[in-house]
Amino acid sequence: MVKDKMEKERIVPLAGGQRFVAEAPILIVACGQDIKYNRGGYMGGLSMLVDVAIAVDHLTLAARAEGLGTCWIGSFDNTRIKELLKIPHDFNVVALVPLGYPKGGFSETGPRKKLEEIVCEGYFK
Repeated sequence: MVKDKMEKERIVPLAGGQRFVAEAPILIVACGQDIKYNRGGYMGGLSMLVDVAIAVDHLTLAARAEGLGTCWIGSFDNTRIKELLKIPHDFNVVALVPLGYPKGGFSETGPRKKLEEIVCEGYFK
């Protein structure tokens, strides 16, 4: 978790220049370590991505329930962020998550697809 304004400012160019990364009061840098488990028999070293993704997903849902805003950021320079924050070599950054109260509040989402358009029952259509 990064709270220091200057540290967050240093991360902005490492996150594709996305300014709001530094504007949030807290920036969560979600990291994972290879758990040496081969999920599904094919994921190998990428298995830890599943665990961290679940944790970040729960974090974003819990934050919203508390009136906080988040944004899952996947555009970042893993190597340079690890160097900047002194993250051990056997860990990798999976996501950046700014956390705070949204400036303009929350807006309602637009129209959603019908469930039948995104869910298959029984077999893949």
